[in-house]
Amino acid sequence: MRRVVATVLCALSLVVTTQASADAVVRVRVRNMNNEPVDGTVQLKPLGDGKSFGCSTVKGACMISSVPGGSYIVTFRPKEGSSPNPRKVMIPPDGEADLHISAK
Repeated sequence: MRRVVATVLCALSLVVTTQASADAVVRVRVRNMNNEPVDGTVQLKPLGDGKSFGCSTVKGACMISSVPGGSYIVTFRPKEGSSPNPRKVMIPPDGEADLHISAK
């Protein structure tokens, strides 16, 4: 009986681990027209229902972990200056994604 319980618990932990690692890591890089880093706030809002994700850039870069794959609208609000237009992006279901934003 103990062996069965241990086997079931082990199998469940593998399923949970597989599901937890199935989301993407999004690396964000924001530059202006002179290729200089721009700081501000990045937000990924899903096109359907779901949780939004965000980060604040430091030296024009930030990272967002555990983003489920799908379609998102990305917005960037710089600390100074005007915001670029929001745009649609696709995030893969797992792995890493690079998101480059051109600031005004």
